[in-house]
Amino acid sequence: MGGLALGASVFGRTADRVKSPLALYGLLELGVGLYALAFPSVLRALGALWLAVAPSVPEGLRAGPRLLVAALSLVVPTLLMGGTLPALVRHFAASLAGVRRELARLYAVNSLGAAVGAFVAGTRLVPVIGLSASATLAAGLNILLALAALALARTTPPALRPGESAPSSEGETEVAYPRTAVRAALVGVLLSGFTSMLYQVTWIRLLSIVLGASTYAFTLILTAFILGIGLGSFWLMMRREGVDSLRLFGRMQVALVVSVCVALPLYVRLPHLFRQAQWMLSRSIDTWPVFQVLTFAFCCAVLLAPTFFMGAAFPAVARVATAKVSEVGRQLGGVYLWNTVGTITGSALGGLLLMPWWGMEGNFVAGVVANLLAAGLAYGAAPGAKVEGLRGGGQGRALWPVAATAVLAVVVLGSMHGWPVRLSAIAAIRVHQKPPESYAKLVADTERDIRPVFYRDDTFATVLVGDYPPDHLRFMKLNGKVDASNGSDVETQVVAGHLGVLLHPRDPKNVLLVGAGAAITAGSVLAHPIERLDMVEISPAVIDAARLFKADNRNAVDDPRTHVHIDDAKTFMALAPRKYDLVVSVPSNPWVAGVSGLFTRDFFQTVDQHLSDDGVLVQWIHTYESNEELIKLVIRTLRDTFPHATTWLGPQDLILVASRKPITFDAARVAERMSRPEPKADLDRVDIRDVFALLSKQVHSEAGQLEFAGPGPINTDDHNLLEYASPIAFFVGNLDVRVKDERRAPDGGPRLFIHDYVRAHPPTAEQVAGLARNIERFHAANDPLVRGVATLWHTLAPESRDAAVALAKAALAQQDLTLAASLLVPEVEKGGREPELVTAYLKLIAAQIWAQRTVWTPQQTADAVALGRDVSRAHPEYAPLAAALRSLCEALPATACAPATEPVAAPSGP
Repeated sequence: MGGLALGASVFGRTADRVKSPLALYGLLELGVGLYALAFPSVLRALGALWLAVAPSVPEGLRAGPRLLVAALSLVVPTLLMGGTLPALVRHFAASLAGVRRELARLYAVNSLGAAVGAFVAGTRLVPVIGLSASATLAAGLNILLALAALALARTTPPALRPGESAPSSEGETEVAYPRTAVRAALVGVLLSGFTSMLYQVTWIRLLSIVLGASTYAFTLILTAFILGIGLGSFWLMMRREGVDSLRLFGRMQVALVVSVCVALPLYVRLPHLFRQAQWMLSRSIDTWPVFQVLTFAFCCAVLLAPTFFMGAAFPAVARVATAKVSEVGRQLGGVYLWNTVGTITGSALGGLLLMPWWGMEGNFVAGVVANLLAAGLAYGAAPGAKVEGLRGGGQGRALWPVAATAVLAVVVLGSMHGWPVRLSAIAAIRVHQKPPESYAKLVADTERDIRPVFYRDDTFATVLVGDYPPDHLRFMKLNGKVDASNGSDVETQVVAGHLGVLLHPRDPKNVLLVGAGAAITAGSVLAHPIERLDMVEISPAVIDAARLFKADNRNAVDDPRTHVHIDDAKTFMALAPRKYDLVVSVPSNPWVAGVSGLFTRDFFQTVDQHLSDDGVLVQWIHTYESNEELIKLVIRTLRDTFPHATTWLGPQDLILVASRKPITFDAARVAERMSRPEPKADLDRVDIRDVFALLSKQVHSEAGQLEFAGPGPINTDDHNLLEYASPIAFFVGNLDVRVKDERRAPDGGPRLFIHDYVRAHPPTAEQVAGLARNIERFHAANDPLVRGVATLWHTLAPESRDAAVALAKAALAQQDLTLAASLLVPEVEKGGREPELVTAYLKLIAAQIWAQRTVWTPQQTADAVALGRDVSRAHPEYAPLAAALRSLCEALPATACAPATEPVAAPSGP
């Protein structure tokens, strides 16, 4: 933005003096295209400069030099771009009255072209051919455009040559505004630029919470934003001349505030409306384009009206500041400069300072105040305002639209206080169930079940921590998506922290953790005798929120060995001053914009450079809402850098353990590390109590992992396939992605560590019971692994009622009613009344009824219903039993489960 402003100022003056402004435009576009072709080399050179300078700058002070180096990479092309609009306006405008028309036309065409460019690049070009090829194609188009402009300049003179006077045109009024009006317009356009970027930063955050923070969503948000600006300019171009441009600017600012106030009650309803709209779609590859259209419609619903008024504001002010057609380039450059000071301030302060300070709600309040101030300046300085003020007894009459709008803003903003917390609480990007029938019902259900305990907006994320008392669950939401909890995903977080330490050839001392989340993984790493843990997290609010999980993460954030770094993982790794024995990377899902950069060959190579010789990388990836090809892509990319790796955990989360050197499994060493008091206690909470249970979590051997990944493309920064394929897979929502688990291999998985281990250390019934509890807790009930472990337990302990129930439950989940009945009925007949046993038994009876009942085969279930009621009364706290009893009653006639009633005597006669 700074380059655009500087270019408009410098080349705007030049455009007033040159013989052919169109030729100047062609040269500027040619420079942009040539620079774009050279940009990869420029970026490499500046990257090397940054890496050389940064180590000498203290970590907390690197933001300034980093921004300076980034600015250097963009200043040349943006300087050239900034001069294009003044050059074209100078070429086409022949009179002051025509300045507004030509400027609005060019601004509209330019903005509409930018919207198309953003859409095509973000949804087609970059996903298909990558960054470099897309930039090269764009540069080629730029050069062709430049050559066409240069050719046209030889035959098309400007509308007004340097030194010529503007011709007088019938019906057009040349209005030169007084200096006070021009000053008011320039301050107004500064405030307008400030609010446009302030709103944009806030709208992006708001829509990310509603729509999901994918790259596609950002592309559509940007497209809608620029489209609205273009439409506003187009509307201004179509209006008749003779309207006071300064007063028009004031009206646009008032209209912008009104549009925000009217839309604000809609914002908090967007999650419900979007879920309702999504529910009508079937989720498949074929409906993905329809989903994109739906997403774009929501972006337009939020953005088009206010950006329309923004788009009309800039050309209106530019007309006010233009006093001479012969100097339109210089004067337009001045307007551009003032506007850009505002946009720079709005984007920098809005995202880096104001968002963390007072959040989305405060940003909207600040934007409304600034717009009203700009409107007040415009109305007060407009020609005729003083005359109206004298007639009406002061300036108040001229400012009544501003005052009325201010009252509206106070009422709306005041009544909506606290809306971002509700928005984050009801947002449910990953929920696939049918939404409640109304917004009021959604809010009531959410407020009944969820108790927010922490909320904060920062530069990178909106973070909400909430409690779900019915399940004693605490969760953390980032931009509307649950990213961590102490519930079902706790095993993944714990195992990711322990696995690298347990398998490492020596006790690691220096550990790097990428992604904090609830810091449960950090706590698991710190259970071991490491010396230093560098925890890198891009969002400072996440760190504060993680402290609320102190009971689950062993106070990891404030452990003296923990060193928190608020930074992007790639930047931190590139500048890391030490080698690490272990790197644990547990970022968010790769469909979130930017996260897939932590699954590229470039990132893995950076990790490799910062690992010690025998260092180990632990990398998390999910299978849910993904597909087999994407999992293969990640594994293939990892193995392109690390020759040795194995896969663990499953089925919904995978932990990849990678290294340069082969990892030799030493059972005694692993057993000794697991037996230490702190690691033992931490692993106990996920029912991993011995080496047998740990090794049972291995999914792939080294060779098996390679066979699964197979040949194919590699994910890179330049062509990030994962970035653009993951959101599509997330939309399709496949929850059962298979990865050729070697634990179920036809040959029995001889390459897995556990294969040889159990031959030397046959598991006891107690060990298998512990594994069965783990597998049942964290796997789907119908997973063959659940049944396999339960079968082994029942084989080793045939008299164990718990083992029989575990196997029967697995059989029921797979609809094997015969096996389930052979296990459950004898236990009930023996007098078993444990809630878990009776629950399984009631489910069996219900399944048998649905499978066998006909008019010829009525089912006798009175005893089962009575049994269920008796045990339910004895164990009212066991919710699954009550649910099983309800399910059984649904399979029976209404009278079968009707409560018993006392007989009532008939009344006697008179």
